[in-house]
Amino acid sequence: MALTNSQYDQIMRIYQERQHHRNHILRQHTEEVYSKIPAFQEIDDAIRDASMNTLRARLSNNNQADEVSLHDRIEQLRQKRIKLLVANGYPENYLNPPYYCEDCKDTGYIDNKPCHCFKQESINLIYHQSHLTDILSKENFQTFKLDYYNNNHIDSEYKTTARQNASNAYDKSIAFCKNFKEQGGNMCISGGTGTGKTFLTHCITNQLIEQGFSVIYFTAFQLFDIFQKATFHKSAAAQEDYENIFNCDLLIIDDLGTEFSNTYTNSQLFLCLNERLLRGKSVVISTNLSLKELASVYGERITSRISSEYELIKLFGADIRIQKKINNK
Repeated sequence: MALTNSQYDQIMRIYQERQHHRNHILRQHTEEVYSKIPAFQEIDDAIRDASMNTLRARLSNNNQADEVSLHDRIEQLRQKRIKLLVANGYPENYLNPPYYCEDCKDTGYIDNKPCHCFKQESINLIYHQSHLTDILSKENFQTFKLDYYNNNHIDSEYKTTARQNASNAYDKSIAFCKNFKEQGGNMCISGGTGTGKTFLTHCITNQLIEQGFSVIYFTAFQLFDIFQKATFHKSAAAQEDYENIFNCDLLIIDDLGTEFSNTYTNSQLFLCLNERLLRGKSVVISTNLSLKELASVYGERITSRISSEYELIKLFGADIRIQKKINNK
């Protein structure tokens, strides 16, 4: 996501705090081991001396055999160090830096490019500042309630009750999140107004963010607004958002069909869905439109992608928003 300078500084402070915390833990562990195993410090001193001698040999262009011998000596000391730890009841990695992210070593960058953890921190920050985190704390799998779906009336098309159908949708969404790392996948959640589509997308968003995946959540209007700004205004911030739309682990498009549709938006939607399919990236769509209506608005190419590559879920039943208002009275 595009960040302001203050947002960037805020994220970098998170990494600084992680580094301070890591160093504090490592210092505590080291002092503990030195206190309980006096010989351990002697090994560390020997490793330090051998490392300095290796550096001196390299700078003075000494015989390579001397440098190799010093490397072997250091490796022997390291192995002795591990055996001593284990023999005294410690795990062999007890004095390894406890990184929050092993990939970037808590720097936020790999080869001068933002690490996946930095991208997720950016998304989390923007969600927090847009108050979406408040929504996700209230709308998640733990707060999903089947009570709002009628358990008596059987739908003639689906041959099941609204509650059983919603329960199936819930189970499929849980499975989608559980298998996301290995399988990825795409979903299209359709249904009338107030049937819980957006709530279910919030559940998926919350679950996958907690699992450490980069998830970007846009209403259809917001998505097409970014496409327009990146294409016509050449905005750097919009361009970064545009790239993130194609690169994040999961893109959620909420309320597809509520935006103003035209040839440009249709072509951009096809580009987005098709490109993410080619990259093996996942999409979840929620919409009030049926497949037939989607074809009418967006054309057969887009509908073909959705019908063939997406798991289709439909929610039906009475408007939950109205039910909540009635119950609150």
